[in-house]
Amino acid sequence: MQKHLEQKVTETAAVVSDWQRSIASIETQFNTANLALANAKKIREANALKATMNDTAAIKAIQQARAEQLTAEQTIADLKIALPAAEAQLAEAQKAASSARAELGKLNAAVLMRQRADVGSQLDQVIAEAARLYRVYQELGNKIINMPGAIPQNMHGMMATSHEAVLGDRRVRAAVPKFLEQALQSVAHDEQKKENLATTEARFWNLTPVEAATTKAA
Repeated sequence: MQKHLEQKVTETAAVVSDWQRSIASIETQFNTANLALANAKKIREANALKATMNDTAAIKAIQQARAEQLTAEQTIADLKIALPAAEAQLAEAQKAASSARAELGKLNAAVLMRQRADVGSQLDQVIAEAARLYRVYQELGNKIINMPGAIPQNMHGMMATSHEAVLGDRRVRAAVPKFLEQALQSVAHDEQKKENLATTEARFWNLTPVEAATTKAA
């Protein structure tokens, strides 16, 4: 399928190029015919008086100019018919080429979508492991707080270090990559229900759901 679509893209692009060259050729012929027409008119104007006075050379020049003028006018008339027809063919070719590129793009995008869902499954596992480690981190912090003599106290018998500082949430946040913090902030008020990323990614792209991580993040 991939090779077939790539060949289709190549073939349709070649047809577009052919029609573009044809149109360029017609436009060149237009220019040539217009120059020939203008030149023939100049020759007739230059020799009109002498020809009425039976100047042989002038008569011959006018006869030749008339023939050239007629040929140029007929050529221009034909080209005026040919150019719109060629432009219509180009439009059709461009439409076919665009369709071929879109079909190939859909195929390539489908591969990328599946890869993204697969990466989502890996992220689910990382998130689940991060959640587990965070719970352990918090449990250790609580044990330290409740451990007699572990936290220095002030003269009033109160902890010299705050409860929040011991638990270390600010330090955890400082350790979170900036891109992740920004991503989470951008959807801070999104009320989408908690689901594995692999599942939601597959659903978004209308893919067959990949195997989700067995453990969800807390």
